[in-house]
Amino acid sequence: MGDPAGSRVSLLQGEEARFATPWGEGCVVVAGGCLREVRLPHETGEEGCGQGPSRLEQGPQGVGPGAKRRSDARRAEAWAAQLEAYFDGRRRGWNVWDIDMVGLGFSPFQTAVYSALLSVPPGTTVSYARLAEMAGHPGAARAVGTAMARNPLPVVIPCHRVVRGDGSLGEYGCGGPLWKERLLDLEGRGTGRI
Repeated sequence: MGDPAGSRVSLLQGEEARFATPWGEGCVVVAGGCLREVRLPHETGEEGCGQGPSRLEQGPQGVGPGAKRRSDARRAEAWAAQLEAYFDGRRRGWNVWDIDMVGLGFSPFQTAVYSALLSVPPGTTVSYARLAEMAGHPGAARAVGTAMARNPLPVVIPCHRVVRGDGSLGEYGCGGPLWKERLLDLEGRGTGRI
């Protein structure tokens, strides 16, 4: 299934690379030069790569052998290294320039919400309603919740930092609510609330 070192799996949609977390292996998918998906290990301990249906609905057409595919493999490995740095405390987060919002095909609303979320510092939480305001869409808290549930890049686009209005953690679409708690604790939860 993977290369001899076991670090990469070729897919029609792109390239996968695995990364280590304190709770098991996750993986990233890169296609067409763009980070397309981040999968965390399941709460059951299953690995994130190749487990269950992918949230990547479709990869770019024409990704095949050659330089583009090798480039995707290198980018996948680079993203995996960045995620490992996050999980071992050497990296705190990402910014809007790290993510190809256009290449991911996000709607203008998703782009506004995800861009606003990237400004929330590690360890800090924001309510769905406040994030809607920050994104220029006051009153769109439910739509923000939907955007968080559809986020293909958890950790990178830090949807774990979004909490309910009463301050309770709420759900976390990728891996369950335990992951939200783990990620906030990893970032030093309690440093603030926006």
